[in-house]
Amino acid sequence: MAVLTLPRVAPRLRPASARRTELVVHGAIFALLVVVAFFPAVVASHDPFELVGIPFEAPGPVHWFGTDEIGRDLFSRVVHGLPISLASAALAVVVAFALGLLVGIPAGLTRDSWLDRTLGGLTETAIAIPSVLLTLAIITTFGRGTLIAAVAIGIGEAPGFARLVRGCVIKVSALTFVEAARAGGARTPRIIVRHVIPAILPPLVSFTALQFGVAMLAIGAISYLGFGEAPPSPEWGVLIASGQKYIVHAWWVALIPGVVLSAVVILLNRAAYLLQGEKS
Repeated sequence: MAVLTLPRVAPRLRPASARRTELVVHGAIFALLVVVAFFPAVVASHDPFELVGIPFEAPGPVHWFGTDEIGRDLFSRVVHGLPISLASAALAVVVAFALGLLVGIPAGLTRDSWLDRTLGGLTETAIAIPSVLLTLAIITTFGRGTLIAAVAIGIGEAPGFARLVRGCVIKVSALTFVEAARAGGARTPRIIVRHVIPAILPPLVSFTALQFGVAMLAIGAISYLGFGEAPPSPEWGVLIASGQKYIVHAWWVALIPGVVLSAVVILLNRAAYLLQGEKS
């Protein structure tokens, strides 16, 4: 009895031009968000703290995202919350990036030395501690607020940067141009600045985009738990926390800020994936 077999079809890969176009679109959207963060009053027609309507007015042509429990325009509050979220996430990523370079570069250049083992042990210890627990411990010690929360999140993300930097430095250090610079008498700081850092930047860019989205989500979670921004701040985590009690009869107060936060994080994660594809 003959057995019917279907031909095996190879998966269709998207052309590089399509991925590049999608990456440009994602980059343009994020650039637009940055511009809006710098000039929120141009987009939002109302003050985020002004009472402009009746409480719990549903989304409509006048108030696109509706109003909250005391009649503030939710769209204006979401727009004015964007710079807080972006600035906090940027600070967290800068802290993580800087600590990752400070730990990863010496560890990679002195592979299998006592310094590498010491820095590696510290990194593994930090990774073993849940990042949320580490962040809350730092906030509890130094006080609440967005600045402290952003720095704490950056410290929690730093071990991932350090491991990536170390691996990239080890790989780059074995390349011919680095060996030639070393043989030519170039000192270690010059080799790091002129050769190592430019060579390890491409993989760090995609990882930074990914961690930026993670940091935005963490900032929102910390504010949601009450350890970051406090009401009446329009920070997105605060908006979600303030609106959750009204979710049954005014779903938009909590759901819309949550959807906006999720959309921005997905945008950054997709951009990081596309960047990784461009560098591979």
